[in-house]
Amino acid sequence: MATIAAEFSHARRSDWSLPVAAYGLFALVGALALHPAALSMAKTWLSSSTYHHGVAVAPLALLMILSRPRIDPATGPAFLFGVIAAVLVWLAGHAAGVALVEQVAFVSLLIAGAGVFFGAAAFRLWAMPLFFLYFMVPFGEALIPFLQQATAHAVVALLNLAGLSATIDGVLIKTSAGLFEIAEACAGLNFLLAALMIAYVYACQALPSVSARLGFLFIAALIALAANFLRVYLLILIADISGMTLAVGPDHLVIGLVFYGAVFFLLFWIGAKMKSPKSLFPEHAPVMARRPWHGKLAVLAFVPVALAAVYARAVIDATPPRGVAEVSAFNAPGWRILPGPQNWTPAIEADRMRVYTYEKSGTRVYVGLAGFTHDRRGAEIVNTQNSAAGGDWRRIAGEENIAYLFGGTRAIPMEIFAGPERRRLLTLTAWWRGDKIYTDPRAFKAAQMKDKLQGRNPPGGIIVIASDYAGEPSEALARIRAFTGEVEPFADWRARHAEIRQAGAIPVSAL
Repeated sequence: MATIAAEFSHARRSDWSLPVAAYGLFALVGALALHPAALSMAKTWLSSSTYHHGVAVAPLALLMILSRPRIDPATGPAFLFGVIAAVLVWLAGHAAGVALVEQVAFVSLLIAGAGVFFGAAAFRLWAMPLFFLYFMVPFGEALIPFLQQATAHAVVALLNLAGLSATIDGVLIKTSAGLFEIAEACAGLNFLLAALMIAYVYACQALPSVSARLGFLFIAALIALAANFLRVYLLILIADISGMTLAVGPDHLVIGLVFYGAVFFLLFWIGAKMKSPKSLFPEHAPVMARRPWHGKLAVLAFVPVALAAVYARAVIDATPPRGVAEVSAFNAPGWRILPGPQNWTPAIEADRMRVYTYEKSGTRVYVGLAGFTHDRRGAEIVNTQNSAAGGDWRRIAGEENIAYLFGGTRAIPMEIFAGPERRRLLTLTAWWRGDKIYTDPRAFKAAQMKDKLQGRNPPGGIIVIASDYAGEPSEALARIRAFTGEVEPFADWRARHAEIRQAGAIPVSAL
């Protein structure tokens, strides 16, 4: 390593071959050391049409960098702190099991590394292309429920304004022609990301000032949202007027493509009006004197990356002693425990899954219990892929309600699902880890991060309590509250699990 550093230190200021080769090696080592982030990003690019654009981000960033004026290479010692910060954030995200945090940290590592290997002057010149790399991160999924609701309400308002009667039920829109669902693909996230990405490249290359660039990105976001509202409105309007003969088949996609093409034309027309060719770009301002390129400093950037990989493997990812996926039934005085319903089960990939029906005086609620020996990649206790209802059930709304659960009154996330024959299901979800119960997934992730960073990874699980209804959600909520108000304290339930652990297995009678 010292020999390599010595060779690097003799690189001439005008010679870019060694800095580029060293940065390429740094990026490769970073991708291998922090491979969960790099691999999950690549898989998402290939598997989700919303994020196919991720493949093109790095090449576009390179083209934007090559379009900048040429300067001499240098090293930026201050950016070593950015490298250290990035690997620390990655460790936190890896321990918490939050892929988004891992991926943002990985891209931040690449950006900070560019500052180390090419210097502050180059970083300032390339700032916008480098920050463009964040588009590699598959972000925005958390916005989908909000975008679905916003689209549904906007479309219903437009339909009513046009004189057509339309009502809304979560993300379902009912007109005289039929029932329309604002599915996740119709939420407009893919179009929003595409518009922002294209607007970013245009602003970076054509608009001269920071304020103009930020303004153009804001305009692009507004146009993308409004365009999706109008697109869905027009599709439902055409389907309604045509008696469900148009805009419900392949022509649905054709209409959308034509509409999006017109929107991008409008966006570029606005961008051309904002363009000022005589203005100087901010990154073309005179640069201060640079430090010479030092190979020894560049080599230091590899150290925190290697240490993070070793710590993650030795501590965070260490497999705990074989535990038991504990999912014994709750005790609830006065409630009979019956077999679980045939038409509902949570969609959770757990080590053990049990579903029960609890009945009291004709009132029924359903309970799904998922147990995990420990949290790990591919079997995360809090995971956006887990759903409180699988099969034919579709999530149409989410809300938070107060309920008495396990000895305390809590604000608990609840969801409404639509099923076959217009059935509705209200679900309550809670999570547990070790001897603590959580109703906020963020609090759960924070506790998990703290545990895993210290090498602890206790058993945990998911609790789903559900009730179906035909009228209003308040009916199901009342039944759920009646049940949760009589369930045994969480500490008692966990105490039984301790007895089960001591026995070395879960007896059949407890399941």
